[in-house]
Amino acid sequence: MSHRDDLLKARFLTNMGRINGLVRLVNSNDSLKPIRSFQSEGVKADLLRSIVVFLHATFEVVLRSHIPNQRNTLTFYAGNDIDKVLKKSNIDPQPFQSLYPPLTQLAKRRKQIVHEADLPQRTATVAEAWGVVDDWQLPMWLMAVAAFYYQMRISTKVASLAEQRIYRKHKQAMASHVEFANQLLAFPKVLPELQVEALQKIVVTLRGIAATLTSDASESLAHPDAPT
Repeated sequence: MSHRDDLLKARFLTNMGRINGLVRLVNSNDSLKPIRSFQSEGVKADLLRSIVVFLHATFEVVLRSHIPNQRNTLTFYAGNDIDKVLKKSNIDPQPFQSLYPPLTQLAKRRKQIVHEADLPQRTATVAEAWGVVDDWQLPMWLMAVAAFYYQMRISTKVASLAEQRIYRKHKQAMASHVEFANQLLAFPKVLPELQVEALQKIVVTLRGIAATLTSDASESLAHPDAPT
């Protein structure tokens, strides 16, 4: 494994640790509990926006890591942008393409936050509340960035067996997260006599997501399998 791979791994794990620390702070601090259900405002919303910016920066570090002789400033707002960078790095884009939708959504939200302070219009003076859609998207973005990193290691043939397992778990959790959203959207149409059963299925889905993510990035340090 090269010094570049070691450095990228150290930077990625450090940055994700910092991001996870912010996520834990937001979720555990009683003073940051939302006033209204499914909405976050004020400091909590701004901390969540900061996580988005930090997470996108972490993704960019991974994406740029293998570009040879990088000279020009690169921007990533569409799947084609990611494709071009991977091809410049002599990496096959195909295994990454299922991750493009959440990663491009992350990029667009980061742009809105950084360039517009997340204000909905140029004449607006108050940011919209961080809502239920944002609460669903952020975990998806966290999983997508991690999955992209581990796919990068798989594609460059430096991934350990533990890292390959982590990648598969993140992909499985992302699929379950989509299923969770579909279950929530369908719930208002469920007949009253079937709602308890529907809620039980939603709980099972959430537990499945948690179970698949039990082994996170730290597993790659605890089980230093040889690269395949």
